[in-house]
Amino acid sequence: MPEKLRDRATIPIFFQNCFRRCFSIPIELIVDILLRLPVESLIRRGCVCKSLRSLIFDPRFVMTHLNNTVTGINMNMNMNLLVSHNDSLLSMYCEGSKDGDGSHLAIKKVDHPAVMDPDVCLCILGSCNDLVCLEIGDDNSIIILWNPCTRDTKVLAQPPYHFQDKMFHGFGYDSLTEDYKIMLATEGPSEVMMNVFSLKRNSWRTYEYLADLRTTDQQGCFLNGALHWITSGTITSLDLADEEFKEIVPLPYCGNTDYSFEGVTSARNCLYLYNDPTEDTDFCIWIMKEYGVKESWTRVIKISSEILAQQVFVEVDKLELKVVCILENGEVLMDHEGKVLVSYNPKTRTFRNIINGKEDDEFQATTYLETLVSPVTAAEGGGGANNM
Repeated sequence: MPEKLRDRATIPIFFQNCFRRCFSIPIELIVDILLRLPVESLIRRGCVCKSLRSLIFDPRFVMTHLNNTVTGINMNMNMNLLVSHNDSLLSMYCEGSKDGDGSHLAIKKVDHPAVMDPDVCLCILGSCNDLVCLEIGDDNSIIILWNPCTRDTKVLAQPPYHFQDKMFHGFGYDSLTEDYKIMLATEGPSEVMMNVFSLKRNSWRTYEYLADLRTTDQQGCFLNGALHWITSGTITSLDLADEEFKEIVPLPYCGNTDYSFEGVTSARNCLYLYNDPTEDTDFCIWIMKEYGVKESWTRVIKISSEILAQQVFVEVDKLELKVVCILENGEVLMDHEGKVLVSYNPKTRTFRNIINGKEDDEFQATTYLETLVSPVTAAEGGGGANNM
């Protein structure tokens, strides 16, 4: 992996010479300021100065900027929500205030990846901090990695599963090999076929599993170098380093209440679990405070199923909720059947509807951070944060 920009010795010589002629400010201070700027500001500045552009897209600068973003050092680095809705791609800037009084949501339209037509259907396979994985098309689909900020795109090799229906899937980063990986599971004649794509190898590997790997949620949740799904009575993970399934920990014990656990998500380096709300059970979210320890499960949110049903305009028995993300202030963004996107603030106990789709509308959503990482240079080990 490229070395981080720490001092003058790691700053490219051509950039030092350029700025020595133009400014009396120490070069280290200039670089430190640039490393704290949002991606959009950096790209604008790179367009007016060739030397500055060369620095901004230097692999060492990209890596340091990425780590600053992940660790919260950069200025105005908040969660972004990518939404595919009615043939449009929207970026929603979610700025959650830490004091819990709500969040600001700015919405802007995003250009489609250059390799696709706007009217072609797409499926979001996952996101990993900086890159989004998309499957584009139906019968002759392609899979791409895409940075929504820089618009950089990489078309991946054709998967070997012959366009069978996907059982579940996921996208994450293997910090041991500094490699992005995609997993697509399909059903074979008598087994589960797991197909893993390595960006570094630029190829797929296929594994056969005889075990029953039915999951409640299609998209895996990435945390601690692994993808996570709920299976029968436990949480199963796929370790991206050795590409093997493992059982992490049983689901929380809830006494006499019979919860039907629906999915997992991650926020602030912790695993979260939520259930399927019914007429007999409220909608709840649990946090695993200590990764892998069953006793650390703690319920942090409880919402009346009746109130939720009213918020998304359905009967309780029609609720189909998925947690899209949890913001810094604890606010929860939830998706009902790809038709309604609603947020809930547990501190003020208030709701806000963000998308109210029509009957024939459907959207998909995923989160991402603004970074300079290119899927092309990432294939060479030039992108990825150690603490993802």
